[in-house]
Amino acid sequence: MKKLITFLITFLLILSLTGCKGKAYDAKEYMLEMAYKDGFKILQLTDTHVAAKDDRQRQYNFLKKVIDEADSDLIVVTGDLFTFADKTTAKEYFAFLDSFETPWTIVFGNHDEQCYFSIEWVTGYLNDLTKDTKSYCIFKDIQDDDVTGNSNFVINLKDGDEIIEQLIFIDSNRYHFGSYIGYDYIKENQIEWYKRVVDATTTLNGHLTESLLFYHIPIPEFNDAYDAAINGTDGAVLEEGEKRENVCCPEYNSGLFDAILEKGSTKGMFVGHDHVNNYRVLYKGVYFSYGVNSTDRIYFDEDLIGGQVITVNRDHSLGFNQLIKTYEDYE
Repeated sequence: MKKLITFLITFLLILSLTGCKGKAYDAKEYMLEMAYKDGFKILQLTDTHVAAKDDRQRQYNFLKKVIDEADSDLIVVTGDLFTFADKTTAKEYFAFLDSFETPWTIVFGNHDEQCYFSIEWVTGYLNDLTKDTKSYCIFKDIQDDDVTGNSNFVINLKDGDEIIEQLIFIDSNRYHFGSYIGYDYIKENQIEWYKRVVDATTTLNGHLTESLLFYHIPIPEFNDAYDAAINGTDGAVLEEGEKRENVCCPEYNSGLFDAILEKGSTKGMFVGHDHVNNYRVLYKGVYFSYGVNSTDRIYFDEDLIGGQVITVNRDHSLGFNQLIKTYEDYE
């Protein structure tokens, strides 16, 4: 019911959707770099939903404890950073992330347009932060490209000239008001962009490079993966977590998982969106992983708040540690 209410509010507020603008760029233009070290740790936060009228200090106090305990090399927020935030709140949020002196990045969720600023403003602000030598932001949105969305970019984890692991970020967009009304989907031109990135990296690195994919709204195969694990089919394994609510995915399947299987690069997908799902399933050689809802905003289960640490080992194996905390732990 809470999701329905926020969806209806958004339906009334959004007058237009962000579209692609038309200019083609080489895949290498979307690539940023970070130094890799063995046991590279990524802290995934998700669905913080910080608002202008929220008790923001309470949320920051909780998030600080999670971030401190994770002691990660990169912080990734997988969407829905904000709900009804203003520019002052957004700048404050990013300054909070900068205060840890740890590289951080984000992808957008469906609620991040439900604010008192445009997606274009916040992407421009993040682009500028990335250029600021005092900031730890690492983000890139090419605002006049031919790829739908506003957070399609890549971070290459490099050891010297070698790309050890590639982190690919895709904007899963917001809402669809066409053949159906509901959550939007990753567009076909974004999937073609993903393929181009994998191919370009293969050329740069001299071999197929393993990658991890971060976005907000789960694709329909999150249902298939979970069902296969529960039913013991397709070799699927439920490794951790629970499914406490329906997978709130788009009605339309645009074919991202087919492209992933075709290219053979991506070994894990990490999403948010569904606040009380935290399962991780290994399905057809790919991890389907929810993060851990990271605040008590909008809706939540008290025993399912915190973050997820993903460890990227040099042999490309992955480690996982879900940090499940309560606000009382930190008060």
